Amino acid sequence: LFYFQQDYFTDENRVLKKDPQQDYHLEYAMENSTHTILAFTRELHTCDPNDKSITESTVRVIWAYHHKDMEEAGQNYHGANRGSKSLRLLNPEKAEVSSASLPSFDLTNKDVPIPDKDTTYWCQMFKIPVQHEKHHVTKVEPLIQKGHENLVHHILLYQCSSNLNDSVLDYGHECYHPNMPDSFLTCETVIFAWAIGGEGFTYPPHVGLSIGTAGDPLFVLMEVHYDNPSYTEGLIDNSGLRLIYTPVLRKYDAGVIEAGLWVSLFHNIPPGMPEFVSEGHCTLECLEEALGAERPGGIHVFAVLLHAHLAGRAIRMRHFRNGKEQKLLAYDDEFDFNFQEFQYLKEERTILP
Repeated sequence: LFYFQQDYFTDENRVLKKDPQQDYHLEYAMENSTHTILAFTRELHTCDPNDKSITESTVRVIWAYHHKDMEEAGQNYHGANRGSKSLRLLNPEKAEVSSASLPSFDLTNKDVPIPDKDTTYWCQMFKIPVQHEKHHVTKVEPLIQKGHENLVHHILLYQCSSNLNDSVLDYGHECYHPNMPDSFLTCETVIFAWAIGGEGFTYPPHVGLSIGTAGDPLFVLMEVHYDNPSYTEGLIDNSGLRLIYTPVLRKYDAGVIEAGLWVSLFHNIPPGMPEFVSEGHCTLECLEEALGAERPGGIHVFAVLLHAHLAGRAIRMRHFRNGKEQKLLAYDDEFDFNFQEFQYLKEERTILP
């Protein structure tokens, strides 16, 4: 294992070179007939120009191996034994509270035919089965049909008008379509969002999504974005979400605040630009209207989902108060379209009206 205890770097010609500043420290190594395990540490910021700083942004970890150990003369070429994975190395793992004994319900599409086109938004109305008494949703898990992991790009759950009747439950339809049912137009508030690459979302122990009371969502619209760039025909999907809930109430109700750029045909990036920044603002007036009467003490942010499409390269969620910029709420300078998950904040941040 001597050769593995070294810090190498590569240049644009992909040649591995031994780093004059060694920042890699092997902590532990093990090998059996099937696995080789190497655990190592390094500083987040090594001040070495050949090393990448580790921040809260997405990191693409690239791995490669050869089935023989490294020779004195240098490394062997890995052949097909290579790959990469997007990770957020500093996103703390949520301690998993066992939810096995808790009740749950599923909101899933039933045999939705996916058109043979690049992008489809499919909408289906559901009724929340928990009524008459307040409960808290503590976790939401994606239920992605096996084999459709790359087809289902994101899922949004909107709260709709409570004045609808059960006839709206009978059919799904393409969203944003001239012929879609009018009932869909009553669904404006996002109450939950999931995107590709993300795991289930667990609310913090003192927070839950309220269901079951008069002011809570009764009818919800689930919007699923299907991504079918190869125009595959004949796909049928049954994906959706599982909501796990409890009668043991938590201290605070959860909600979603959306900020940024509205999806618009007029949102253009000028051609030929090496880079271009688009900004969306959640203004003072808007926050005052949204929070002033109901939440004068502000709201507490505990997690952020940064969302963009393929043109997105980096996203920053900035926070100003009285004209002064606060610490960034969240950022990802290495955004990966296929890896979008909630970033839990290390400490809650207050947003005031």
